[in-house]
Amino acid sequence: MWRVMEMELSLMYDILYTKANVIHSWVGYCIRIISPFAVIASLVLFELSDKDGYSRVDIAITHTLLGGALVLETKSLLGALGSSWALGFLCATRLDWLRHSALCTGRWYQLRRTILSLRRSWPGKIIMTGSSRRWSGTIGQHNMLRFRAGQVDPMSRRLGSLFKMMGLDEWCNTRKLWTIDVSEKVKERARKWMAKTGDMNTMGLRRTKWGELALNHKDYPKLLEKLEDYNLVDFHESVICWHIATHIILAKEEQWGDNDVENVEVVSVVSNYMMFLLVDSPEMLPGLPQNWLYEQTCKQLDNICQKVTDSRSNNFFTVLINLFRPDHHRDWEPSKLEKDIASAILKEGGATNSENPRLTYACVIADTLLAREENVVTALLNLWLDFLTYAANRCNREAHARKLSTGGELLTIIWLYLEHLHQVKERRR
Repeated sequence: MWRVMEMELSLMYDILYTKANVIHSWVGYCIRIISPFAVIASLVLFELSDKDGYSRVDIAITHTLLGGALVLETKSLLGALGSSWALGFLCATRLDWLRHSALCTGRWYQLRRTILSLRRSWPGKIIMTGSSRRWSGTIGQHNMLRFRAGQVDPMSRRLGSLFKMMGLDEWCNTRKLWTIDVSEKVKERARKWMAKTGDMNTMGLRRTKWGELALNHKDYPKLLEKLEDYNLVDFHESVICWHIATHIILAKEEQWGDNDVENVEVVSVVSNYMMFLLVDSPEMLPGLPQNWLYEQTCKQLDNICQKVTDSRSNNFFTVLINLFRPDHHRDWEPSKLEKDIASAILKEGGATNSENPRLTYACVIADTLLAREENVVTALLNLWLDFLTYAANRCNREAHARKLSTGGELLTIIWLYLEHLHQVKERRR
């Protein structure tokens, strides 16, 4: 089912951002078939023509250009005939003889297998290169605590000022975001949670608020009642508070059980993904983008991190290596510094701040969950999966479509999955 969603994503991209509707029509196929023969005819005519007066260099260049054009046109023809769009065209054609000769005899499937085998061969890998229509299978990540801990280090600040003077501050800011492959663990747990998404209205929108399905669970009674006030009115603010609380809990817990280790990794990945969307693509999340919430919380975090890092500045080479090493922040396990910062946030962040109460809310959430001796990881896992599915379901459809131009998002695949589940449930009624 997951692969079907990825294929649908690629078909949506073709419809919105390519000329697939024109290419995979009678006119398009005729042009594709004629083009290689037109190039061959040009090549033959050039060979038969009188070449007196032309230099060898000009003749060689002409041969190269015509040969390259023939290769490109042949590649385009094979790509069009072997495409899944061609299968749809053949299934929908009114010409029974064409459908029978191509599909019923198995000739089209044999052609497709031949084209795929050509693509796997070393000449095919060179000639038939090109970007795949399929989703890349990666998602963005942003760990707010880890990023702020690195920013307030004295040596990091000095290097940051230097890069800003050199005009590289925008590049430095991109270092707070990274991408990872979506693991099968994340896919499997997301699929299981989507089957529990509950009732939707006639428009296919969820009736319940984000987090309610996760917190109102029989395995942790009264948890929703305790934390309902901290689920907040704004989705963006809830993501910030729960993200900080989650990483405080992950940093404070000394040892996880064998059954919790995989779930902890999924919790960290989904939490970081939601924060990535909030920072990089806030239009993908329900509600109005509110960047000032993130910026204010960063300033408050910096004040706390500053007290922890003042006495332990990294040397120049350590900071430089971390800056240029692409995977230094990808480990989901918290570092010693992050654990110290988590303790400092619990100690000082709980103080009431009417102007910026998000750290206070995060501390209350973390304290409430840490007080529980069991099902903490399960509660966090279900909560973040609920955030993920709610955001996918409530995301603006135009935002889903715009994101396809840059490769698509996991959020869009989740949305397609939920749409199919809703349609199946509607048909069964």
